[in-house]
Amino acid sequence: MITDVLDLDLLRTFVLAVDAGSFARAAEQVSRSQSAVSLQMQRLEELTGHQLFVKQGRSWELSASGELLMGYARQLLRLNDQAVEALSARQLAGVVRLGMLTDFSEGSLPQVLARFAEQHPRVQMEITIDKQVVLQQKLQSGKLDVIVCVGAQLPEGAIPIGKVPLRWIGNKAVAQQSPLPLLLFEPPCLFRAAGLAALEKAGMTWKPVLTASNVAGMWAAARAGLGITIRTQIGLPPDCKVLPVSRSLPALPQIYVYLLTAPRKKTKASVLRLTEIVEETLSGELKSIQASKKK
Repeated sequence: MITDVLDLDLLRTFVLAVDAGSFARAAEQVSRSQSAVSLQMQRLEELTGHQLFVKQGRSWELSASGELLMGYARQLLRLNDQAVEALSARQLAGVVRLGMLTDFSEGSLPQVLARFAEQHPRVQMEITIDKQVVLQQKLQSGKLDVIVCVGAQLPEGAIPIGKVPLRWIGNKAVAQQSPLPLLLFEPPCLFRAAGLAALEKAGMTWKPVLTASNVAGMWAAARAGLGITIRTQIGLPPDCKVLPVSRSLPALPQIYVYLLTAPRKKTKASVLRLTEIVEETLSGELKSIQASKKK
């Protein structure tokens, strides 16, 4: 008669034996003798009240009952591992330091903060919003643990998130003016360089009407109809409009979004968890942008 409780240790060895196709190889993975693994499998058959293995010459294969148990064994072990991981994660403590561009702080940051705080209430988060060149300097000097970056190429050691298109943003009527009035960031700026290169390639003339040092000023100028700017749809305010490619607005390239972590021999568990949450959140945001583009 089957017992009310199945031993997870026996189930783990059972799964290992089946995946390895051999009691001997399973024994190596659990640091036990082959006879000890055989005894474990006999014990599991006693607990379940079913024959789990059928001999096939010098080997064996799972019986129908063994196949049935295997599916449930994987589920039970997966749930057990998830529970242990979740409870262990809540024990994380200390400080993690995240850096990102203003664009991301407008969209993804609240979600990242909420998820991380809920899962790791004992870890303090420090957020830095600045230009990418400043964030990279702080990462190299050890003042930040993780930074969100954009680039035309993926640097060595980067954790790729995805690609997102650069877009012209502003008023449609303003886009018809010649020379094209531009709202630009101070160099060095990837968006500025890409936009000017596209205009030069298309033989379009332009003039700078605003050189901003922050995104808030850029969005305000775009709303006021002062000119056209070049950004992505990440963190785009609802009252700022994306303009389609036209004779006056040439096609713009896509850019990479990626993460960089501080160079160190061993990364803290809290930093690894923060990196995972940022990666998942940003991936979801980029997928939403791509989906909206297809509509």
